[in-house]
Amino acid sequence: MEFRYLKYFVAVAQTRHFTRAAEQLGIAQPPLSQQIKKLEHELGVDLFKRLSRGVELTKAGEVFYTDAMSLLADAERAMAKVRQIARGENTEVKIGFATSTSTSIQVLEKMGALQNEGVNLKTAELPMSELAEQLKNKQLDIAIMRLPCYASESFERLTLFDDPFVAVIPTGHPLAQFKRIQMKQLREQRILLFPRETGPALFDGMNTLFADAGIRLEPQFSAPQLRTTIAMAQAGLGIAIVPYSLAEHLDDSAVVASIEDIPLISRIVVAWEASNLNRQMLKVVAKISKTDG
Repeated sequence: MEFRYLKYFVAVAQTRHFTRAAEQLGIAQPPLSQQIKKLEHELGVDLFKRLSRGVELTKAGEVFYTDAMSLLADAERAMAKVRQIARGENTEVKIGFATSTSTSIQVLEKMGALQNEGVNLKTAELPMSELAEQLKNKQLDIAIMRLPCYASESFERLTLFDDPFVAVIPTGHPLAQFKRIQMKQLREQRILLFPRETGPALFDGMNTLFADAGIRLEPQFSAPQLRTTIAMAQAGLGIAIVPYSLAEHLDDSAVVASIEDIPLISRIVVAWEASNLNRQMLKVVAKISKTDG
């Protein structure tokens, strides 16, 4: 299939008229009609119903129109990237995600807003310490990080959204009947946490929080990551205290309860090294920090 066929087809589909489409394309009407017939012959279907005053898309034509628009948009983005490279502009932006941020609906929506920006995104999911190291060494341009985080303090940062802590409670647990709980209700409960090396600042904040509330932690019930504590809660091993975005996809094996008096706040930020002068990177930062999540 010749690429120009797609342009011809889209022009006729949008104008609903061969003559008007030909004028728009800057070609004569008879050759345009012939090219559309060749396209239909190649596909083995009629794309248009020929009427006395114009044309209408057939069912097959409606389906093909959606795909044709997508293909043309992809081609336009590819050409824009080539032109940027020819002008000496770097179109690649390397983005790293902390493990606890990569499945957040709000984060994914913000990434989706970059699809039509002509930016070549390279992504990776890494532990927080490695994420900070690669950002510092400019192996990454941008990091989506979770605060509190000691390793992020030397970077430029913009807040994307606050992510409050909630309790993930096994369905059969006595506290599962409550939509809202208080810290005192967690006393004498088995609280699932992760090792300090996974996220020192977050661990320290939660550890202090639990100690002040009189909640005892049992090290033997730790998990390697925040997300793993949720799986353990779903299996009935205890209660996980996690940011809400990690509990967005739960099934009925556990319930989510807000914690009314919890003073600790988790925050999702975009971070970058101040000396990184990648112009595309700065455009991406501006775009995702302004996008509603």
